Amino acid sequence: MEERYNVYFAGQVLDGHDLRNVRDKLAKVFNADQQTLDKLFSGKAQLVKRECDKATALKYKEAMERVGALSIIKVIDNAAVTTAATAKTPPIRPLTAAEKIAALAAAPDADLYHSMASSTPQKVVPQDTAAEAGGIVLAPPGTEVLREDERAPHVIREVDTSGLAVDTTATRLSDEPPLAPAAPDTRHLSMGDVGDPIPNLPSLEVSLSPDIDGLALSAPGTDFSDCAAPEAQAMPRDLSALSVHPAGDPLLAEQYRNREPVATPSTDHISLQD
Repeated sequence: MEERYNVYFAGQVLDGHDLRNVRDKLAKVFNADQQTLDKLFSGKAQLVKRECDKATALKYKEAMERVGALSIIKVIDNAAVTTAATAKTPPIRPLTAAEKIAALAAAPDADLYHSMASSTPQKVVPQDTAAEAGGIVLAPPGTEVLREDERAPHVIREVDTSGLAVDTTATRLSDEPPLAPAAPDTRHLSMGDVGDPIPNLPSLEVSLSPDIDGLALSAPGTDFSDCAAPEAQAMPRDLSALSVHPAGDPLLAEQYRNREPVATPSTDHISLQD
């Protein structure tokens, strides 16, 4: 026999969704009144669809998550359902607000909130608790988060404000800044052409005044050959103590040569293979 499922809602919302916004959207999806919404968001698991197949349970889940509501799906005992169905056949009844969500999930987005607007809303009947349904139990809105013994003691501080005074509204906290100086008068100034020298502009160059009293100019056509530098004299070179060895003679004398014999390596253990 195909497994059957119950779909619950315990007032939990998905991450990133505002509780009040999800509540308003669920009111449109279920066409539910405030009393029904209070039960849905009471913190206890409320049965929104009984004994449905897997496809229907997934439609409920998708439609509820679309508005930010977290559904709880629980597999029910097929044997218990069969026994209950044999013992008593439920009478035909109008669709409840919880059962409308399956049709709304399959309907186009444009008709999602309007296809059953004319139906009379029904109250959702609470069944199992959230713990039995595998969910988390939430306390009702307004419940204190901490117990009385878990809260930090409230300490009243006595602050001495006798030395403080409050100024009147819109009083400056600092002195008025001084007025800005007036703009200089430039009516006597004019602009020159590009490249024109600027008159009365001090020069940054340092003027030189060398002493030339001991200098004189020669007459035109004077020969300055006597001012030429003398020719360089050849340096004397004494090569009498140097001699050249014949080609092939060793460069070092006998006493400066390396006299250690070079040992010939043994090749007795080496053989050549064909």
